[in-house]
Amino acid sequence: MSLEEKFEALMKSHQVVSSSNQELENQNECLRKQLGDVLKQKQQALASPTGSVHGEDAEEGSNQMSSSSEEEPQRTTRREQRQPAHSNDFRVEIPEFEGRLDLDEFLEWLHKVKWIFDYKEVPKDKKMKLVALRLRKYASLWWENLCAKRVIN
Repeated sequence: MSLEEKFEALMKSHQVVSSSNQELENQNECLRKQLGDVLKQKQQALASPTGSVHGEDAEEGSNQMSSSSEEEPQRTTRREQRQPAHSNDFRVEIPEFEGRLDLDEFLEWLHKVKWIFDYKEVPKDKKMKLVALRLRKYASLWWENLCAKRVIN
């Protein structure tokens, strides 16, 4: 094979590679545009009070996404799985308890914790662990000593 033939073969392979690169770039651009449309839909859904997307752009995006949603099962985020059906639920934290020797303070704290557990419908097996996380200072030391004594016994 002469040098000219090698050069011609190399030029042909370069043209094939260039055309395939151009096709890949076109596909990338199309995918970027679709991704941008999906991100806009998500932002609109998060911004709207009902969580649904409104407008003509949403219809176009849903038409584009319909084929992929038919192929894949719908995915839900962890937050969607955790949240109950009613939308006006909010986060409630258990108050901390330091373990002072004030009976009224303890009873008030205990009453608040019971209300929170009733409201949030916390299972019995998780209540002790959640309370232990909120103990501070003397109460935390007491809890650690109690756990250590139980291990020894």
